[in-house]
Amino acid sequence: PDYEATKWWVGNMGQTATHCILFAQLYTADGVCHGLHNFIVPLRNPASLKAYPGVTVGDIGAKLGQNGLDNGFAAFDHFRIPRENLLNKTGDVTPDGRYVTPYKDPAKRFGAQLGALSGGRVGLTAIATTNLQMVTAIAIRYSAVRRQFGPDDKEEIPVIEYQLQQWRLFPPLAGAIILHHFSKVLFHHFARLTLSMMSGDKSEEISELGREIHALSSASKPLASWTARDAIQECREACGGHGYLAVNRIGALRDDNDPNCTYEGDNNVLLQQTSNYLLGVYEEIRAGRRVSSPAHTIDFLNNMSTIEAGRFTPRTTTECRRGDVIVRAYEWLICYLLKESHARVAGELRKGKNSFAARNDSQVYYCRSLAIAYIEYVAISWGHELAFVDADTPSEFRPVLQLCSLLHGLWSMHKHAAIFYQGGYFSEKSSGKVVSDAIIEMCAEMKGEAVALADVFAPPDHVLRSPIGHSSGQAYRELYHAVMTTPGALTRPSWWQTFTDDKPEQGSRSEWRDVLRERMEKREAANSATTASATSSSKL
Repeated sequence: PDYEATKWWVGNMGQTATHCILFAQLYTADGVCHGLHNFIVPLRNPASLKAYPGVTVGDIGAKLGQNGLDNGFAAFDHFRIPRENLLNKTGDVTPDGRYVTPYKDPAKRFGAQLGALSGGRVGLTAIATTNLQMVTAIAIRYSAVRRQFGPDDKEEIPVIEYQLQQWRLFPPLAGAIILHHFSKVLFHHFARLTLSMMSGDKSEEISELGREIHALSSASKPLASWTARDAIQECREACGGHGYLAVNRIGALRDDNDPNCTYEGDNNVLLQQTSNYLLGVYEEIRAGRRVSSPAHTIDFLNNMSTIEAGRFTPRTTTECRRGDVIVRAYEWLICYLLKESHARVAGELRKGKNSFAARNDSQVYYCRSLAIAYIEYVAISWGHELAFVDADTPSEFRPVLQLCSLLHGLWSMHKHAAIFYQGGYFSEKSSGKVVSDAIIEMCAEMKGEAVALADVFAPPDHVLRSPIGHSSGQAYRELYHAVMTTPGALTRPSWWQTFTDDKPEQGSRSEWRDVLRERMEKREAANSATTASATSSSKL
């Protein structure tokens, strides 16, 4: 092994982990590779925390954020582990060296393994959603008390009253509600998969659920982390100068959320897993087979021909409020992008490229857009179910949940306006305007609910730790207290005397000239003395 074989970024490995689960290719004595498998690998002696011989393990150093976590690196030099360290749910090696597996189809076995890998991404989806909730709570609470300008010189109004502030903050607020529900449903599907695998369920349905959750989690992490990233920046700017103050924690949220876009798989690379899954489903449809998935996220593709013939029909903002308008639009969008992406890959193959190159050159504007549209559709459709369909949703919550569902859906949908026009789904010039007008209307309606919604999902103040986002609404009192209790806020700097030496008391121009003249005379005298000394030394 060499430095290129070193594994970096493993959480808790820097200083404390004694064991790790290592994913590696499994080779048997006959030289056959049986693919990716999991192994338990000891790293350090639990009694001393010293690395075992053959293991090099350490800390990678400071990061941009999350420095409470000791991310580490590990390298192995002919380090052996016993056969029993293989985690053998999906495959095992007998004492005589034979490979055995309960799966006849290697693809299904791989799907079951991918389901286990999805756990980290499912968790990160929830973490990024939590970051989104915290930052929108801070910005909305502050916007409700921050007053600036007004209709006359006598009164200033809270900035939350301004349409521009509403348009900047309320779509992320609605997104925080919908993505919170989405991450919970996704976790429940993942929990079902995990429990089924632990109980030994090797059915085709569970294998298919593993593949579906892998596709979902590979796109849900990008969706949640990018939504949080963009919202954090928007909220930082919407809070003005105080948003840039470290004590108000928006900067810390930005630093802590940023790695969500990278670890457990770079977002853009992960999306290829989702588009590959969808292209595989499309091949089934082209072969004349009906498709279905345990979470039912692809079932609508059986009606592709009917969906493709559909068009955007709302002519007024009121018609945009029909619960199924956004869901139908996203179904069309996915069908359109799926066919376009398939055609693009096929075209690249006809140019003589291999499968890897053809898919690699079909990502931008095709497969990447397809994966994003798919995961947005799943989040929106699950949110629509909660707000409009689910009988268990309390009636008193329905109006605000429906508002959040519609605002988030239209806001997401508007980002794809160019594709809707390109593909002909927006057949009228006014289609895009109807959507944008509906967004503005719904933002105005959200104003009366915004602070209450932020209070619903904001953590307690000792967790949020943001003076301008304090639940009391006393942003300036809390900010003043935070600044006044900061050590050193009211003391002189340690270098104060150097700063004040040789300065005139009044600071007048004539006094400054006198000080400068005196300093120049001292410098010239010192230079003359140095020159004279150098001349004497030369003569000697």
